[in-house]
Amino acid sequence: MTGRQQLCRLVADKPETRDWSVMGGVVEKPVQVPAPAPAPTAAPTPTAVVERALAAHPGVLDAAVAPSGDGVGVLVVLDEMSTALEVREDLRASLLAAGLEAEPAVLPVVRLAVPPLGTFEEIVAGAAASGVAEVSRYEAPSAGTEADLAGRLAGFLGLPRVGALDDFVELGGDSLVAVAFLHAVQEAYAVPLGVVELFTAGTVRGIARLLAARPAAAPQVA
Repeated sequence: MTGRQQLCRLVADKPETRDWSVMGGVVEKPVQVPAPAPAPTAAPTPTAVVERALAAHPGVLDAAVAPSGDGVGVLVVLDEMSTALEVREDLRASLLAAGLEAEPAVLPVVRLAVPPLGTFEEIVAGAAASGVAEVSRYEAPSAGTEADLAGRLAGFLGLPRVGALDDFVELGGDSLVAVAFLHAVQEAYAVPLGVVELFTAGTVRGIARLLAARPAAAPQVA
């Protein structure tokens, strides 16, 4: 057996070298061509994420995303059991899951114009002028009493956050939650508030103003 034959036998007997070739007595390893890198996946846009979430939301009968200068503006037709606040927070959760920090704003309407007429801000201004509905937009509580009340209320309702203008009833509050929450407020601020006052004030900001208007309002928050 010649040296070339021995070299070929040696190459053939090794599994890792079976694809190699012998040229003029020199073992040549085949050139490894790297696989093409996968094309980068385009990051989801807030509008695309919101549209998918709206399409899957059981309480949304119809919806449209309107152009907005400071976030994601949404017009929704809701069923009788859903609220704009609920939809807003569900949309925010979908955006956070997609790695986006955009804050959605939701305006409930009776029916949609196709396409939406104007920007979201223009539509909201028209709705406010006609007294149709108020937009559900998150506003962070101010430091101090508002922040404390919002944190307490979120705890009683089992929610991750409560905005300064979020309505108590739309948040899921009922008379049992109201009694427990008001008891905690009275212990912290030494100011008694009634259930009717809570439902009338409606929001964290409204409750904070009630406390500020009472002469005995002296926060005892640790």
